Amino acid sequence: MYMGDLQFPPRGDIFENDIPVWMDFYANNYSTFSKNRTRSAVQHNPITYISIPYPQQHTTLNSQRYSGAGSLNVRAIETQNPLAIVGQMGMATGDKIASYFRGGNVLSFDHFESVLQPGDRRTHYFNMNLIAKTAAQATAANDIALSFQTNVFPIITDNLFTMRHPPLWAFGARLVGGGMNDYRKSQSYWDGQPLVCVLNAVDINRSVILNTPFAGTDKSPIGINIKLSFTELEPALSDGSGKNIISRSERFANADEPSRQMGTLEG
Repeated sequence: MYMGDLQFPPRGDIFENDIPVWMDFYANNYSTFSKNRTRSAVQHNPITYISIPYPQQHTTLNSQRYSGAGSLNVRAIETQNPLAIVGQMGMATGDKIASYFRGGNVLSFDHFESVLQPGDRRTHYFNMNLIAKTAAQATAANDIALSFQTNVFPIITDNLFTMRHPPLWAFGARLVGGGMNDYRKSQSYWDGQPLVCVLNAVDINRSVILNTPFAGTDKSPIGINIKLSFTELEPALSDGSGKNIISRSERFANADEPSRQMGTLEG
């Protein structure tokens, strides 16, 4: 389902060349196959392509979740003497058994290490003001807001009992003069190398400018504030270089291409 290309200011606008850095958003059909869940795959023939000036706020939250080792039962006794290890384990077991029968409070250190818990995803937040200077810009801003709003929801099918998953998203910064897929590695300081995401929240304020809220014959809002929240589809991985972040699907896609640089967004 193709939804078109949207840009603010629109293509051919007299202010288009005044934008030094663009933020491009690509939406493509959701898939459970790894080959369709990479950044390059989402960029290829997108159902929606939205381009805006680099927003006033773009926040990326990078976090991991840790917990006690639990059943891993890590032995942290550092000694060169294997008999000493066996002896320490025997003493610990004896202490715990005696403590149990006496109602004591002896604990094992084996379950207190911090161990990574899989599942945490990075999140990306955008806060943008699209302020129109012409009626055409006002219409373009409103179309972009409606597109983000529409794409946060599931899609109907011909069957009344089924629906399609909302699309996958890829986005990144683009310098002036770059093409639609020109995601150069040096631009990671603008976008933080976002992985493929799902769009989980869209907040729209169409009353940013209260005194002159409309423009054009269709009364499009002259200023629109859009807040977006994206969650990455898969946990992030480091490629080992200390610079690049990749996803599991990209790791699989690159497994048969050892010469290809991981972490770059090639069109």
